[in-house]
This record gives sequence, C-alpha cells and structure tokens, in this order.
Amino acid sequence: MNAQKSLDNQMQQQLSDMTQKAKLVSATLKVLSHHERLLVLCQLIEGEKGVAELQERSPLNQSALSQHLKVLRDNNLVAVRKESQMVFYSLNDPRITQLIESLYNIYCVEES
Repeated sequence: MNAQKSLDNQMQQQLSDMTQKAKLVSATLKVLSHHERLLVLCQLIEGEKGVAELQERSPLNQSALSQHLKVLRDNNLVAVRKESQMVFYSLNDPRITQLIESLYNIYCVEES
C-alpha cells in the first residue's frame, strides 16, 4: 500500500512538473507567435546587434520595434547591453537560439 502511495505521489509530482514546463513553453511560444518578433530573433541568431542595425533591417518604425524588443526583454528572450548611448541586444537563452535555428532550417532553407 505504501509503495503504491509513493508511486502515486511520484506520478503526481511528474505531472505537476510537466504542467509547469508546458506553461513556460506556451508563454514562450505566445511571444514567438508574432512574426515581427520572430524576425528580430532571427537577426540575433547572427550575434549581438545594436538597435540601429535592427532598425535598418526591419520594416517597423522605431516605436513599434521598441515595443517588440520590450516584449522580448520582459520575457527574458533577449539580453540588453548598453554602451554609452547605444543599446545592443543578443539572444539570452541557448534553448531559444536552438529553437530559432531549427525553425529557420525547417522553413527557410531551400531543399535542393
């Protein structure tokens, strides 16, 4: 009886852990679901970029880009580094780097 109860508790803990991870993944995918934010992250795969460079490569105006960068910052998907008056962004999590690279390889690399 105790062995069964211990097994039930272990299964409950695993389910609880999976639920928490699923919520985290769901929140991350929600942030990634906007195509403009996804494009910003794709640019950051190449390495750290300044806001001016991100702006040059984006169809967004400065205000809209700033709003998307704030969402990425608030969700810890990008790191920020300030140097004088310049602001630089980079990917903050190797899992996000791996995910963006995988999406790029699946959807953007042409098959020969």
